[in-house]
Order: sequence, then C-alpha cells, then structure tokens
Amino acid sequence: MMQVGIFVKTFNRPNLEQTLDAVLSYGLQVTQFNFSAMNLPSLPETVESTTALAVRQTYTTRQMTMAAVSGTFNMIHPDPEMRLDGLRRLDAIASVCQTLGTSIITLCTGTRDPDDMWRDRAP
Repeated sequence: MMQVGIFVKTFNRPNLEQTLDAVLSYGLQVTQFNFSAMNLPSLPETVESTTALAVRQTYTTRQMTMAAVSGTFNMIHPDPEMRLDGLRRLDAIASVCQTLGTSIITLCTGTRDPDDMWRDRAP
C-alpha cells in the first residue's frame, strides 16, 4: 500500500516535535527527514548517536514513519573540496540511518553552476 508523505522542510517550526505535529495535523504520517528540523545544517558535519536516537523517539512517539533522510548536496560542484566536504557530510548521515529508522538517503546529482544548489550549513 502506498502512503502519501511530505518533506519535513515544508513546515518551518522551531523544533522537530512541532514540525511533526504540523505534519500530523494534515493527516500525514510519513516524511522525508531533514536535519534542519533539528536546528542543524541539512548536511551536518557529524551526527551524534544521541541526536539520532532523539529523532527516532520523536517519530516513534507520534507513530510516524521516516521514509528517507535528505542527503542532497551539489555532487558535481566544480570545486573538488566542496564535493569532498559534501561526501564527508553524507557519510555522517549514512552512519546514523539505522538509528534513525531508515535505510534510504535521497540524493541529487547537482549542477556545475557553483552558485546554484547552495548547501546550507545552518537552518
């Protein structure tokens, strides 16, 4: 059975609890998670296991499903250092997927335009 979900960044709330409550208010129980909902960069440099556990508990308490976590960054940025930084951050997300309760990371190939797809470092 297919379930309709939504990207958590659609709802701009002060914390994850309020964000997920807003999602629930629309009758949705499935989301694509983004670390900005935890007031972190979308691609944090590191993700503490306690943070990942807190996210999972917040979803579990609300009987919600995390279908995927966002790992989007500009994978083909012309600057190799930017690409390497993005890959390191993607690895940080991948390392906590099991704790988060998902095995899917969403990606995008990116663009060769260095001014497009700015990867946010803060929410």
